[in-house]
Amino acid sequence: MLELADGRVDLAFTADDIAGQNGLLISPPMWEQHIKPHHVRLNKLIHEFGVRIVYHSDGNVMDAVPSLVDMGIDVLQALQFSAPGMDAVVLKDRYGHRLCFEGGISVQTTLPFGTVEDVREEVRARIRVLGKGGGYILSPSHTIMGGTPPENIVAMFETAASTPVPRG
Repeated sequence: MLELADGRVDLAFTADDIAGQNGLLISPPMWEQHIKPHHVRLNKLIHEFGVRIVYHSDGNVMDAVPSLVDMGIDVLQALQFSAPGMDAVVLKDRYGHRLCFEGGISVQTTLPFGTVEDVREEVRARIRVLGKGGGYILSPSHTIMGGTPPENIVAMFETAASTPVPRG
């Protein structure tokens, strides 16, 4: 497909959902042995076409991020900061020079159950931390579910559009 696209594809999306709310679903050694080698091979091929890789996993992936970087991803997607142990500051400080981040606006708490001001505050906080110096794509942490107040969705987009991105 990438060969036929002849340079018209910018991003490839890959995923595993290797984590749950409280951490990894598989031990790091098992992941390194059984899953990572396949991604390394796939990612190398994707990069040969000049395409960047978006990798998705829900949950607390903090312990896996060094290995995800090592296997060649360019964008870490979902960013479920409502999962205990997920830390935007640590992610940006340790890996922001190597990774772009996408997601981070909670579809478990803020968007469905927060106030418009809660949404605005979370959007500003994500931009302030993850957007500093670039490398952040603001979006929900996953699919926006039915029943989410439309005014919260609008607040997310309006706040994102009106919040300046801090320089590095």
